[in-house]
Amino acid sequence: MTSRRSSVVIVGAGIVGASMAYHLARLNVGVTLVDRGKPAGGVTHRSFAWINVSHGLPEAYPELRKRAIGEWHRLESELSGRLRVNWSGALTWHADPFETERLAHDSAAMGHDLRLIRRDEIAALEPNLKNLPDSAAFASGEGAVDPVAATETLVQAAREAGAGIRLDSEVLSLSTQDSGVTGVVTSTGKIEADAVVLAAGVGAKALSQPLGLRLPLDASPCILMRFRTPRRLVNRVVCNQHMEIRPHTDTIMVGAEDYIDASGENGPEAVAARALAAIRKQLTGGEDVELMDVQVGIRPVPRDGLPIVGRVPGIAGLYLSVMHVGVMLAPLVGRLASLEIAHGMEDPLLAPYRSNRF
Repeated sequence: MTSRRSSVVIVGAGIVGASMAYHLARLNVGVTLVDRGKPAGGVTHRSFAWINVSHGLPEAYPELRKRAIGEWHRLESELSGRLRVNWSGALTWHADPFETERLAHDSAAMGHDLRLIRRDEIAALEPNLKNLPDSAAFASGEGAVDPVAATETLVQAAREAGAGIRLDSEVLSLSTQDSGVTGVVTSTGKIEADAVVLAAGVGAKALSQPLGLRLPLDASPCILMRFRTPRRLVNRVVCNQHMEIRPHTDTIMVGAEDYIDASGENGPEAVAARALAAIRKQLTGGEDVELMDVQVGIRPVPRDGLPIVGRVPGIAGLYLSVMHVGVMLAPLVGRLASLEIAHGMEDPLLAPYRSNRF
């Protein structure tokens, strides 16, 4: 981009779009954040929001995930306590204890802060667990965040830094001229810009298709459940073959499950009922837990599972920022992508995640 004050439209006020709006505004870029609803109204609202490096052994993009935790600490400091992460760590174990040991060994070999702990230490960390495993992988530096509150904080901070925020304004199409993108057409009017960022999750696929761009994105459903508890029953993320849960408040716990289909024994209500049964069986005090609600989110999952971030070759003015680990990567990708957009640079850390790899 040129040295004049550039203008950028970001489509999507989920946590990734909000982070980019915040970071671009701090770089004195004229940025407008547009969304058809409210901040975090899409899949961000239904995210389990576990900030981790241990889950799933991230060989595919280890450096991004290793740096993500530090970027969350940076953002906490930058926002002077307005954004808070619960850094109480995470406990993970598998039904097969050898798989648990492999998780701890492989993660430690990759430089992650994760160690194998035994039953007595597990009991000290989570005294309400009934059926203690012999061992678990403990990542003391991991945490979780309220994704809606975090997104709302970023949107407000972006506004304070000079960003324009246009909510309840649906983007209908991208404006184009010659071989480039020149803005967006919304339900409330047209917005011209030097660049458009698609941070709209699965919606990026439909918006970019008229340009001849076929993003290899799958829509992957997931379930987020909220449970009412008599008191705080877990202190951190607990992930095992029975449940994936974490505290939200002293009397609300959230859980996550994969969503398999829309009906029958694998529909959302049935999955939530099984999760509730597991909680009642596995936790002291669990018999008094009640399901508050269950919500289905649609995650954008690129074909190879990796983020898609960067300019699109042959389509001037278009920048993509699509990933299914958006909460975890939002501070890092928001900062690095904003520097690329504002200064016309290419960050080598993002090089493996360009769209032209397909």
